[in-house]
Amino acid sequence: MIDVSIIIPTFNRRQDLIIALESVFGQPNVRVEVIVIDDCSDDGTVEFIREQYKCHQLVVIEKPNRSGPQVSRNLGIAFAHGEFITFLDSDDYFEPDTLAGRVMRCRELQLDALFSGYRVKFIGRRWDLIKSVKTVARTCPVNYTAALRDFKIAPMITIMYRRAMHECLKLDEGLASGHDDDLSLYLIKSSRYAFDDILASTIIQHVGGRVATPKNLMIGDAQLLKKYSGDISRYQGHVYLTRRLAKALAGLWSVGQFKQTINLWPEGLSRSASITALALGIIYLPQRLLEVMLLRAKMAAVRLVL
Repeated sequence: MIDVSIIIPTFNRRQDLIIALESVFGQPNVRVEVIVIDDCSDDGTVEFIREQYKCHQLVVIEKPNRSGPQVSRNLGIAFAHGEFITFLDSDDYFEPDTLAGRVMRCRELQLDALFSGYRVKFIGRRWDLIKSVKTVARTCPVNYTAALRDFKIAPMITIMYRRAMHECLKLDEGLASGHDDDLSLYLIKSSRYAFDDILASTIIQHVGGRVATPKNLMIGDAQLLKKYSGDISRYQGHVYLTRRLAKALAGLWSVGQFKQTINLWPEGLSRSASITALALGIIYLPQRLLEVMLLRAKMAAVRLVL
């Protein structure tokens, strides 16, 4: 029996993938199945890892066309056989001797989902900085109502869930961004879950590197708001939804996505609430423009030298 299936999407990251795979296969006291989904790499990734790890429980799925990491993850989910499922990006890695403890915690507490701690490693030209993120430094909602107040809950690679309880789970491939948030909200709504301080994985961030564009971030925020608008209104109230909508509108406008205003408008919003959201959106716009300017400056920055 496989304890946990680890799903790793990849594209042209052969050298980084070695570190990710070694961090999995080096985990003691746990039976793992690693599913690598290759998004049409042309750097020899598939041939190399098949030969290098032929003695391990490794499945490689080759996609015929490039379609992005969410499609890849969904292919991995459909193929998984483990009691639990978790994710790993091909340029990140699991911390040593953590996977078995997470599986044990899920079993002992009869959890359907677990949100673990993590490290972020910022890499500059001549320096590295590691930040540990535990429960005291992150959002840990006690229930779904609280989770709806702050979508930024957990990176996907820190999430583990019980496969049998979520056999129909499929990541939303239509979102421009916010897939981590969407998965977190789904699991919190439908699962017996917990947060812990096991530093399960390390996320690598290169200073000056691009992760997501401001445009995708703002569209993703608005898409999530529309998707969960009914629950937000039900659990947090119409006034709260109106304020959230105003901020999402200001975000769209700050990146020039005026046409998206209609496409991403929550259904069933009253006329008075709509007018209020539009007015507040104009008020919030300067703040959102400043946020976008700072984000673009950060993304365009040359790697710092300290």
